[in-house]
Amino acid sequence: MSPLLLCFAAMAAAAAPRLAAAGWPLRAPRLAVLLWLALSGATAGSLALAGLSLALYWDRTHDVVNGAWHVCLDALRGRHGSLGQAVAVAGLLSVVLLAGRLLISAIRMLGAQRARRAQLRLLVRVAAVPGTVPGATVVHHHEPAAYLMPGRHRTGADIIITSAAVDRLGADELSAVLAHERAHHTGRHYAITHWMRLLAQAFPWMRCFRLGRRQVDRLVELCADEHAARSSSRLDVARALVSMAQPSSGSPYGGLLAVHGGDSMERLQRLLTPPPPLSRAARALLGVAAAVLLLAPMALATLDRYAGWLPHLLPL
Repeated sequence: MSPLLLCFAAMAAAAAPRLAAAGWPLRAPRLAVLLWLALSGATAGSLALAGLSLALYWDRTHDVVNGAWHVCLDALRGRHGSLGQAVAVAGLLSVVLLAGRLLISAIRMLGAQRARRAQLRLLVRVAAVPGTVPGATVVHHHEPAAYLMPGRHRTGADIIITSAAVDRLGADELSAVLAHERAHHTGRHYAITHWMRLLAQAFPWMRCFRLGRRQVDRLVELCADEHAARSSSRLDVARALVSMAQPSSGSPYGGLLAVHGGDSMERLQRLLTPPPPLSRAARALLGVAAAVLLLAPMALATLDRYAGWLPHLLPL
């Protein structure tokens, strides 16, 4: 079973470059984000189950209904021979390695997020300008920028916008920027990008996770643009993007419409020349592909365990 899961993980990882080079995500960015999440989850899940299968075994002394996964302590103690012990130890070490890398990366990421949140709160307390923008906190800064400060309360997150952005944007453009940032919150884009960043940081040698991080950062910006264009015109969103990207006088860099920014030229072109949407059949096919990716690792593990019982269930 481990070779099957490892092969599936390799196949899923090998599909990442093809997905990154595909053109259809521009036509359905939300669906593309879902497929990237499924692909990363399938790869990570297959690797974890492959290691787990080496350290666990199916107790054949129980029937199918009462059988369960058991930790292979006998194999770890060497009661099934040196080969069985080596396999069980390798499986256990691989599971510990995967879990440990994820845990360490998660702790580091949480620490960085808390530090970032504390910096933003300090910035708001020190540089906040009496509010003239409903639904946002204005801070005094010479660079045009707008971003979210995730909150722990149920009502959502605060939108932070600089005074330079307020001065530079017209009323319609400002509404487009706020709609863009609200889309990041309602779409839970921070949770999605943090998951992809966690995998990329925990396993930097895996190209599929590095590609997934970059592509998801890019795609969530397209999703937020698309959402903003529903309440504001595409032209207003495009104008806001151009205004926010222009550098201030004497500044070597410009502000970004959102925290991650994405590819500004790609976003601008998509806003001004919207690509045709995918057909229902294509959307359904991609949705099925995402579901298969998510379910396949567990299905392979379950099938292998039940397949071992088939000879005992079939009549002689």
